[in-house]
Amino acid sequence: MRAFRKDFIREITKNKGRFLSVFFIVLLGAAFFSGIRSAEGDMKVSADRYYDEVNYMDLKVLGTLGLTDDDLADIAKTDGVKAVYGGKTVEVLHDIGESEQVVKLIALTDGVNEPRVVEGRMPEKEDEILVDTQFLKSSGCEIGDQVTFTSGTEDPLSDSLTGDTFTIVGSATLPYYMDLNRGTGSIGNGSINSFALLLPETFTSDLYTEIYVQADGAQEEASYSDAYDETVKAVQTKIEALEDAACDRRYTAVKTEGQEKIDDAKQQVADAEQKLADAKTELDDGAQQLADAKVTIADKEQELLDGEQTLKDKEQELLDGKQTIAEKEQELLDGKQTIADKEQELLSAKATIADKEQELASGKATLKDKEAELASGKATLEAKAAELESGKAELNQKADELASGKTTLEAKAKELSDGKAQLAEKETELASGKKELEEKMTQLSAAKTELTRKQTELNTAKEQLSEKETELNIAKEQLSAAREELDNKKAETAAGRTQYEAQKAAYEEQKSQYETAKDQLAQISRQLPVVEAAQTEVTGQIEVIEAQLDGLTEEDEAYVSLLEQKTALEAKQTELAQQLFTMQEQKTFLEQNIAAFEAASADAEARLAAAEAQITDAESQLAAADAQLTEKEQECAAGEAQIASAKEELESGEAQITEALAQLQDGEAQAEAYQKQIENGEAQLASAKAAIADGEAQIETNRSKLKDGETQLAAARAQLADGEQQIASYRQTIQSGEAQLAAAKQTISSGESQLAEAKQTIADGETQLAEAKQTIADGETQLAEAKQTIADGETQLADAKQEIADGKISLADVKQEIADKEKELEDSKAEYEKAKADAEPEIADAKQEIADGEKTLADLKKPTWYVWGRNKVTSTESFGQDAGRISNIGKFFPVIFFLVAALVSLTTMTRMIEEQRQQIGTLKALGYSDGVIAFKYFAYAMLSAVSGALAGVVVGEKILPWVIMNAYGMLYTGLPYYMTPLNWEQGGLAILASAACTGVATIAACYKELAAGPAELMRPEAPKNGKRIFLERIGVLWKHLNFTQKSTVRNLVRYKKRFFMTVIGIGGCMGLILVGFGLQDSITAIAKNQFVSLFTYQANAVLNSDVDESEKEALQTDLENYSGIDELLEMYCQNIELQTDKKTVDAVLEVPKELTNFNDFYAFRDRKSGEVYEFPTDGGAAISEKTATMLGVKAGDTVQLKKGDDIVDVKISIIVENYVRHYLYLAPDLYEELFGGAPDYNQLLMKYQDMSGNYETALGEKIMTYDGIAAISFTSDLIDQIDNMLRSLDIVIVVLIVSAGLLAFVVLYNLNNINITERQRELATLKVLGFFDGEVASYVYRENMVLTLFGVIAGMGIGTFLHHCVIQTVEVDMMMFGRNVFPRSYGWSALITLAFALFVNFMMFYRLRKIDMIESLKSVE
Repeated sequence: MRAFRKDFIREITKNKGRFLSVFFIVLLGAAFFSGIRSAEGDMKVSADRYYDEVNYMDLKVLGTLGLTDDDLADIAKTDGVKAVYGGKTVEVLHDIGESEQVVKLIALTDGVNEPRVVEGRMPEKEDEILVDTQFLKSSGCEIGDQVTFTSGTEDPLSDSLTGDTFTIVGSATLPYYMDLNRGTGSIGNGSINSFALLLPETFTSDLYTEIYVQADGAQEEASYSDAYDETVKAVQTKIEALEDAACDRRYTAVKTEGQEKIDDAKQQVADAEQKLADAKTELDDGAQQLADAKVTIADKEQELLDGEQTLKDKEQELLDGKQTIAEKEQELLDGKQTIADKEQELLSAKATIADKEQELASGKATLKDKEAELASGKATLEAKAAELESGKAELNQKADELASGKTTLEAKAKELSDGKAQLAEKETELASGKKELEEKMTQLSAAKTELTRKQTELNTAKEQLSEKETELNIAKEQLSAAREELDNKKAETAAGRTQYEAQKAAYEEQKSQYETAKDQLAQISRQLPVVEAAQTEVTGQIEVIEAQLDGLTEEDEAYVSLLEQKTALEAKQTELAQQLFTMQEQKTFLEQNIAAFEAASADAEARLAAAEAQITDAESQLAAADAQLTEKEQECAAGEAQIASAKEELESGEAQITEALAQLQDGEAQAEAYQKQIENGEAQLASAKAAIADGEAQIETNRSKLKDGETQLAAARAQLADGEQQIASYRQTIQSGEAQLAAAKQTISSGESQLAEAKQTIADGETQLAEAKQTIADGETQLAEAKQTIADGETQLADAKQEIADGKISLADVKQEIADKEKELEDSKAEYEKAKADAEPEIADAKQEIADGEKTLADLKKPTWYVWGRNKVTSTESFGQDAGRISNIGKFFPVIFFLVAALVSLTTMTRMIEEQRQQIGTLKALGYSDGVIAFKYFAYAMLSAVSGALAGVVVGEKILPWVIMNAYGMLYTGLPYYMTPLNWEQGGLAILASAACTGVATIAACYKELAAGPAELMRPEAPKNGKRIFLERIGVLWKHLNFTQKSTVRNLVRYKKRFFMTVIGIGGCMGLILVGFGLQDSITAIAKNQFVSLFTYQANAVLNSDVDESEKEALQTDLENYSGIDELLEMYCQNIELQTDKKTVDAVLEVPKELTNFNDFYAFRDRKSGEVYEFPTDGGAAISEKTATMLGVKAGDTVQLKKGDDIVDVKISIIVENYVRHYLYLAPDLYEELFGGAPDYNQLLMKYQDMSGNYETALGEKIMTYDGIAAISFTSDLIDQIDNMLRSLDIVIVVLIVSAGLLAFVVLYNLNNINITERQRELATLKVLGFFDGEVASYVYRENMVLTLFGVIAGMGIGTFLHHCVIQTVEVDMMMFGRNVFPRSYGWSALITLAFALFVNFMMFYRLRKIDMIESLKSVE
């Protein structure tokens, strides 16, 4: 058994390729099987751990009128409730440049829905805020910045928060915002962009917007499990039972509070009206008293006027005298000021001269110092230059020594390398000799038996030689046909050259048009700003005229003229706008054409270049083929000579058989001598190895020294370069210093000249100043005499003024009193009128508000509670659904993948046992039992399969789930980590399946071979009898096939088992690749099919439940007049249940108000036939296809529709194509018939052409200003959401495609390896017959490529079938994936498979080259 174990180990090491092929095939199958099937569990385990860490809520309670502390207390007392928390939220706007985003502010709640801080810290003050990570990206803000919010409504933000400006202290994620979607809102454009967290005390309201509930025992259960759902559902039912009492209590409180506010408002209006009446009475009494006082004042004023005239004449005389004196005084003052200025200038000049003298003295001293420094620097520079030149010489000497040492070392290294190469050759020769010796010994032991069969082989060879002669004659005929075919190919290539020249000319024409378009685009780009500026100017003129018109009436003369100017300008504005639009359209058109040409030009040039290369290559190939054909003709002639030679060799072989027995004895003696030579060679080899090892050690030491020298040389060169740079710098500094010294000397000389001139100027100024002072003294004496004269006149005038002043004072007092009274009266009147003007609208508004409040109070409905679980949180539910999608893929796809891998590993083991038929016979002949022999192969199979499966389980369950979750991480950014525990349930299943498939195949193959006796097994299996194939019976076709083609066809038909196994293996892999591409096609088609082809509207506005018809009409009128809106359609939308005996489905009921334009908003059609349907008016309904399939109904069947407490039967008239959600469509008259009343239309659909982001943002902001609008959604956003939700599957699909491609590669490699091993003697014989390596490879490649093409064709059918099965398995209830596979997917799948086939053929070429021609001469026994 020890020898048996050695043989087992030798079998593995000898054929590593076969062992590893089974290992890797099973590894891929097990990895994919266990990895994909474990991904769902790993995703849910990761999410569940995250939910537990952040204490994620189990239920959320919402109330239409808010929630109170009483509600919180009632819920807390409910059985099964572990904890409750009150939550507060408010939606605000944050401006970002010209746009704004909606932010949902949330109060922090300790113990539930805890945020995970990504950066920064938690808020600690009321003015601090923790923002969404998405907020930082979209707003451009950073931690530490301040952000300011606005309410987005008429109500001030102070009604909800204590402030509006906050400091960002960190960023975080929340568990119910795991993905990128933040939901819809009631302000802005209707979509929430991000969230932010504040301290609870920042919120001013006492009401809660929501209450979070944690159920007792829910955290112990796994999220997304049935046990968790049951636990939470029980608590949810109990909380829903509290709704009626709580809502009655809240309804009563709100109504009482509202009535109190209305009563207070009425009292305030009555008080305001009474105050206005009292103020009017007081104003009338004050006006009468003022009229009487004005009559008395008029008499007194006339008396004072006469006295004032006399006084004015006297005053004029005095004024003239004073004017003269004032002028003289001014002249004196100006003179004094001039003298003072001159004195100041002299003082300043003297100080300046003193400073300049000091500066000159300092400059001279500095100049001397600089001259000394410059002389010293020059000396230092010369010394440094001398040192540098010396260093250069020394460095060059060291470099020469180092180069010489390096040359010597390289020579030594080359000698050592040559020695190692010779040693390797000797080792190879020795190993080859040992192997040859073993083979010779084996041959000698078998030769005695083989001699008896040599004669039979000779007879067989004679028959084969006869066949070769026949084949040679056929080859001659084929060469003639090939010559004719070559001539035809040359004609085709010439035609291809002509077509290429035509395509090239067409491309040059397109390129010329492209240059013309670029010139036109440049011209339009230059004209556009001019037109835009003209449009802006006209718009400004219109605004000026409008401002002027606002101040005029239609009766004014200028009004008509301005109106005509405005009309003309508006016409011009329209003309400019049209011109601008046309130019922009032209610009867009040209840019698109230019971009299209630029995008296509590279491809076109590449195609032209490729075409030219192909034609040139084809011409080269034709020339080569011509030469090759000539060579084949020569080979054919040589073949005839070889056949003649072979005949002579056969005759010689008969003589050799008689001499073989004598040669056997000589061979044994030679083998013994050869054995001794090998032992001597091994001793010499060991001695050579020791010598080489010593040489390598010396070379390594020298190399280390050489490396150190090179390092020192590089450092010295760097120091030398630094020194040269320093010297250059010093020289520059010295030159600069010399220039500065020359300039300084010139400056000092100029300063001394200027100083002398300044001193002379000061002396002249002092003389002029003394003369001016004397003139001023004479003027002051004359001015004093004139002032005395004026003083006497003023005394006389003052007495007269006093008398008049006393009268004026008395009169002024009275007039002032009256003026004050008039002012008070006017102020009172103005205040009254202003108060009245202000009060009347306020009183009217207050009365209107009172009326509105009374109406609101009268219309107030009883509030409603909504108790939602995690399944109502979009991100939480989407994550669970996405995990379910992966699970659905894992139910089907990995199984097929695994079956293909198992099939190929089964083939490998079967082939291995068949190849070792003779070895099995030998073991049986030596006495080994069938069980022991079978155990060897079973153990081999189990070792490769189980080890591969075990490695595959570990690799697959660690890598594939991580890759999938990492892909989903792009969508679910809130999930902080991914857990990938080993799932031994799936892993064990994969290991058992691998072991079972491979083990059963091994035992079955062993049973077949062990059934025969040792003698039969030791003989090769008899070759299959040759027989005519089907194509040979079609003479016309068969005659046109050449020899190699006929040989290929015969081989394909001859090895039927290999044919079908290869086709099935390649077809299975091709099918798996096609399924991956098909899944991508089906998934990417959802959004486009649903919201472009089927739902053809662009926006959907949801109306509030309390909106009345007048508000609806006003809204529709405004939207119909809104720029860009084409059509509107009112719809009734309601969640319902559809029931049959088989299943219940949650669906959406849609009822249009008008059927006339319904087809403009929806497309009803059959998915398979493409038939377009009209809206059913025959008393039946339209139902979506996926819904009908789930319910198991068809057209003409009846379903039950449950809406609230109403249950009605509805007949299905048509089944329509639909991909997202479940829908049922009813005509309005049928709805009235079923439910006894018209529907309350609650949606408004809109169609428009401009789907740009700016237009939809503006439209959303406009619509959200209406009180009747609850929310708005755009189909473009829905498309993005669905694409984002499904985009994460792309990486999963890539994993599928890559894995299937790897499996295809392993399958092709394994099957090709088996094929070459089985046909080794046949291929060796071809080489003996003169076939070159390339021809032998082509002989095999043709078969491989034909089999690959058959496999690709089969794979298309297999892939289409698998895609149909997988797509139905992968789908979730709420979606239907596309059913079609795009043609490009078939193309890519085929190309990938063919590429792997070509690559495997390339790898097999080296295996074919190693086939030994001696194999063909060895006996088959």
